[in-house]
Amino acid sequence: MFHLEELPENSINKHNLMNKYDLFNKIKGINTSVKSDILIALLDGEYHSETELIRSAKRRGTTYMGAVTLGTMVSSLNHLLKSNYVEKQFLNGEMNYKISDNYVGLTRAAYNNWQHKRFKH
Repeated sequence: MFHLEELPENSINKHNLMNKYDLFNKIKGINTSVKSDILIALLDGEYHSETELIRSAKRRGTTYMGAVTLGTMVSSLNHLLKSNYVEKQFLNGEMNYKISDNYVGLTRAAYNNWQHKRFKH
């Protein structure tokens, strides 16, 4: 069994693990339903259009979602988590978003853990 305490204090691996653990906890700590809805829609790691994300959020009950709100939420997520957490790319005349490849697995783990605890009770 591996224990974080066993790594030397100045270890690069310990630093990387602590950063991932902090990010994992920040993702789990997102309590705003619209931000959670965005992340859930992006869990596949693929680009999704503004229109698709807005429709998805509205199906989940977020009635006030529009392009400006979506852009604001993505900027907020990037500010809260990491500056490159959600990537943006203009494709086919529309802004598209995806979770950075570096963070897809971590985000899936955070949401799987959260959903497991939510449905367990």
